[in-house]
Amino acid sequence: MNEFTTKIIPKFRALLVNDEEIIGARGYNILKYDVNTARLSKQSTVIDRKYAILSRFFLTRRFFRAEITNLYELSDGTQLLIAKKGIFRKEKNSNTFFKSFHIPRGSRPMNLCIDEKDNIYFGEYFSNFEKKPIHIYASFDKGLAWKIVYTFREGEINHIHGIFYDKYTNRKWVVTGDRENECIIGYTDNDFQNLNIVFRGGQEYRTCNLLFFKDFIVFVTDSQYIPNVIKKFDRKTLEITSLQFIEGSGIYAGQNNSFSFVSTTIEPSTVNLDQYSHLYISEDGLNWVEIAKYKKDIWHKSAFQFGSIQFPRYETKNKLPFIVYSGRALKKIDGKTVIQKLK
Repeated sequence: MNEFTTKIIPKFRALLVNDEEIIGARGYNILKYDVNTARLSKQSTVIDRKYAILSRFFLTRRFFRAEITNLYELSDGTQLLIAKKGIFRKEKNSNTFFKSFHIPRGSRPMNLCIDEKDNIYFGEYFSNFEKKPIHIYASFDKGLAWKIVYTFREGEINHIHGIFYDKYTNRKWVVTGDRENECIIGYTDNDFQNLNIVFRGGQEYRTCNLLFFKDFIVFVTDSQYIPNVIKKFDRKTLEITSLQFIEGSGIYAGQNNSFSFVSTTIEPSTVNLDQYSHLYISEDGLNWVEIAKYKKDIWHKSAFQFGSIQFPRYETKNKLPFIVYSGRALKKIDGKTVIQKLK
């Protein structure tokens, strides 16, 4: 790439990064951005006429949450993505995503978890103020069929914030929320025949992401009720250490080997009043530094989405000299992707 500090790609949300290209969404189309030539080309289309139409205009996209949020690739080239009300699937040599699973409750799960065998898991995410039973679904045939593999009993939790694969132990970790005694960090090592709860309590354990390292696991608190912190816990002793205070909820985070990144979200709060989404990075998971921030735009937070910097997944062999992220409800970068050169 030519020398640059920051490059912005309009009308493009980055979803997956490899050594040569960035794969992302423009509405309900999947595009590839070549990092060497800076050229965009269409790869495939997601079949969902209603939300594809709503995704074309930024206010309807944001009001109806008509967007693609996550993209995954399996070992045989099959791709899966999360969009409004569904999990969509595309064969390796196809150019079309079809819905393989209709989300029965809520808009969409927060993520998919894919293990070393290409088994796929996700947890239900919806308001659930009545604290109804919450399910974890799995597919053992690369996303063709889905079934419930674990259920939190009525009254246990509000919803599931994410499921994450730990390559160091082959465990699947689960994080839940939202209120007192509903916030769980736990794992399974037998495909959800049972769940081992490591931490359970209030806002101090409320998180949406886990970042895995050999000797410790990093989590970021996600709460509108307390100041938020990037923390770690030791794998052996389970001792928790605070690493970095941040200005808002840490809903979005990611990892590319040891290189990690976290952003803050601007949401209604009487505690976290900062109106910028801040981006923090770390080379080792322990020492964090802020490298960018963007201000919330003028549109209503709840109706037209919270302000946040969001991240693609990384599947790279080499360390990249830049970081890729997208903006939602932020001035200058809403609906755009930023490629920021690292010093």
